[in-house]
Parts: sequence; C-alpha cells; structure tokens
Amino acid sequence: MRPLPAAVASRLAAVLADPAGVPLPVFNSLLSALAASHAHLPLHLFRRRLLPRRRPDAFTLSALTSSLPSGTTAAAAADALHAFSLRIGLLHADPVLANSLLRLYLRPPTPRPGLARRLFDEMPARTASSYNTLITRLHSRSPGAADEGVWGLVRQMAEDGYAPDRYTVSAVLPACASARSGRELHCYAVRAGMCGADDFHVSSGLVSMYCRVGRPDLARAVLEGMERRNVVSWTAMVGGYMENGMFEGAVDVFRSMWLIDGILPNTVALISVLSAVEALSAIPGGKQVHGFAVRMAMYGEVSLSNALIDTYAKCGALHYARRVFDDTSWCKDVISWGAMILGYGIHGMGVEAVAFFDQMLASGVKPDSIVGLAVLSACCRAGLVLKGLNIYNSIVKDHGVQPTEEMCACIVDLLGRSGHVDHALDFVKSMSLEPGPSVWGALLDASITHSNKEIQDLASKSLLRLGEGKPSDLVAVSNVNASSERWNLVERVRSTINQGPLKKKTGRSWVNSNIG
Repeated sequence: MRPLPAAVASRLAAVLADPAGVPLPVFNSLLSALAASHAHLPLHLFRRRLLPRRRPDAFTLSALTSSLPSGTTAAAAADALHAFSLRIGLLHADPVLANSLLRLYLRPPTPRPGLARRLFDEMPARTASSYNTLITRLHSRSPGAADEGVWGLVRQMAEDGYAPDRYTVSAVLPACASARSGRELHCYAVRAGMCGADDFHVSSGLVSMYCRVGRPDLARAVLEGMERRNVVSWTAMVGGYMENGMFEGAVDVFRSMWLIDGILPNTVALISVLSAVEALSAIPGGKQVHGFAVRMAMYGEVSLSNALIDTYAKCGALHYARRVFDDTSWCKDVISWGAMILGYGIHGMGVEAVAFFDQMLASGVKPDSIVGLAVLSACCRAGLVLKGLNIYNSIVKDHGVQPTEEMCACIVDLLGRSGHVDHALDFVKSMSLEPGPSVWGALLDASITHSNKEIQDLASKSLLRLGEGKPSDLVAVSNVNASSERWNLVERVRSTINQGPLKKKTGRSWVNSNIG
C-alpha cells in the first residue's frame, strides 16, 4: 500500500478528527483521491464518518463507485449503492452518478450487462458518455453477436440528439462487419473533423477495421493519408497485413516505421513483425529483430522472448531458440516451455521434447492444454506410444488439465500409427467429451492405413454426420465410399468440399538456405 500524499493525509486527518466540520466537496475530493491506492477506505469513511452526520450528494456516490473492488463483495455493494441512490432521489437527478453506476455494472471480471442495460433504459436523461460506455462494453464482451445492438444504440443516440463523438466512432469501428459500413463510418469521421493531425485513435481504428474486413489497400491509404503517425498506427498496419496473409508487406511496413517516420517500434510491434518473419522463414529478419531488441533494452520482456523462441524454433533454428531460452536474464513462463517443446516436436525430435517436458515439470511449472498438445504431438511424430499415453494420463489426472478434442485426436493418431486401431476406437468410446472431426479424421486415417474396413465405415459415417472436418479428411471419406461404390455419398462429400468453406489448399514447399 502506497503512502498517502501530504495533502490527502491532512484531509483524512481532518475528517477523522471532526467529520461534521469538513465541507462536503472536501470530503468528496478525499474519496476520489483514496479510490486509486486505498480502495477499502472510501466505503469505510462513507459508512462511519459521513452517512451518520449528513446527506451525501451525487459526487459522493460517484466517487464511491470507482473505489469498489472487483468480486462478489463489489456486486453486493453496487446493488446497495444503486438502491441508496434511488431512495434518496439522486440517481435520476444526476446523469454523472447514473453513468458511474453503469460503468460499475459493466466492470470486468464479472460484468452484469443485464442490470446495466436496465439502468440505461430507466435513465431519464442520458448523455453521450452513457451511450459510449454501453457501446464499448457491448461489443468488447461479445463481438459479432452484439454488432446489431451496437448499431441500434448508435441510432438511438442520434435520435436523442447526441452526435457520435470520437469515443463513439472508436467503439463502433470494431463492429463494422463489411467495408461498406466501415466506409460510411469513415466518411462521417472525416466530415466531423475526427481524422486530424492529433486524432491517432480514430485513424488507427480505421486502419484496423479495413484490415479486418479484408481491405488492407484502404487501410494503407488511411495510414499514408495521416498527417502524423505514431507507433500504434504503424503497428495496426503491420498486424493488418499479417491478418490478410501479406507477410512481406508486414515486414516492409515495419521497416518503414522508422525509415520514413523515425518512430521506434515497441514490444507489440516487434512481436507482430516476428509473426511475419516466422511465416516467411526469414531467419536473418528474426536475427535483426532480436538484435534491435537487445540494443533497445527490450530483450527482458517475457512476451517478446517467447515470440523469439517461437520464431527461431518454427524456422528450424532450434539452437538459437534454445540460446534465448537458456538466457537467465528473464523469467520463463509456461508459454516459454511450450514454445520450445513445440519446436522440438515439429522437427521430429520427440525424445528431446519429452525430456524438456520432464524438465518443465521438475522446475515446478504446471502444464496447460497447449503444452499438453505440443508434447503429445511430439510423441505422435516420434512414435513414442507408451510415453505419450503416460504423459496424457499424467496431465489429465495429476495436473488437472481438461482434455481437449485436439489432445484426444493426438492419442487416437498415436495409437493408430502404431497399428493399435482397435485400442484407438476404444479410446474414442471412452472420451469424456463428444468426439469431433479431428478425432474421427485421425481414426479414419489409421483405419485406412491398416485396412480396417469396419472402423473405416464407422469413422466415415461419423464425419458425414458432423458435416465438417479438414478437406483431406473429407477426401478420404469420398475415397472410402467410392471404393464401396456408394456414389451418392461420394457426390455429397465432393459437393460439400467444393461449395463450402472447406476448399482444399494448394500444397507447397519451402527451401531456405539461410538457416544457421
């Protein structure tokens, strides 16, 4: 707990000595000052020192809302504060207090959007802040499903006579599901003067929006049209190119950040461009980012170090990845261990991956489902059947990891590759969760490899029933039915592949002589 500044301490001493003699505005300012660093004190002072002696005003109650801690206790206190505000007639008389309660009901980690919306609907006088608060939280909690509700609130805001401001536009941009709606909002922002030299937030939001709806060309036009750009604007463009699979464009924009504008990238920008470097298997680019991070004293960041490990490992430079991991200047987390285990696994070094997993357990790091999937995949590629089964049982029973469909598919693949197709089917039947396409696909591959006609038909029918899966699985289903001359099912599967989103990707290879 931080010590109180001298001015705040003197006001607190005055309140404790003579609560009735302290003017209410002074008391309110004290509550606001204590809210950030001593969250338990404002409510205590309100209950013990103020409430028995005088009537609070709307600013008093508003200051209290920001001091309430998160959790069950805060929910009960929020309900009591709401009821008290109604009882003394302050809630409907002051929109600032109503907005404070609105933010309180929407505060993570346990927001209550139903109560917030009810409070909003009952407010006799809303402000632009009321709308902005609800719009921001509505989309951030359930993007996609809540987009219509967001636009409905914007229309209601206009009907109430409030023009959407910069905060509104920034909150609504993530709800744009198409370039058309995004361009409409963009035009409004330009006409309202929101894209000026200092409006980084709106312009950066436009860059992200256009990239998200598949128009990185428009995003680049917005970026280049900005009078002034900052690191957020450039990083949004780097991430946008990555999102659209334009990896070379992401690297070029990253370089332009400091070559054109002289802006030094931050950790987020470095992590973003490392994803592009990884996709291009460009080891020299990874080394350049690594060297830049060291020179700029960013190297100790855990997230950046994890990204470097992941990039080096997936590009085949495991010795560089291990060198980053072994550096004792930063603290490793479960993601660090998982990145190294995954790197060993994807390069067929299953024994090393298992040894690293055992080392992780010995160091006291608890595995999660991502690490579990990485080590099981490594066992699968290396044919370590017994070790893989033991690891699965250990992480589920000893470490309390809930098995995922992908983990179960690894076990089915592990058993199937080693010829134990019947045991793989027994495992599928014993699963605690409903088998999905990846599980049935692994079982189908195994049954085809080992010519088990009965299990082939079972897995094929299950994939047809689910109506989804990887294109390669559905092609296998088509081939199985073709061999049995079930042409109606063959036509059905082929139609699903050709007409749906499951189009088979073209295979390609990559040779990089710069590894090392």
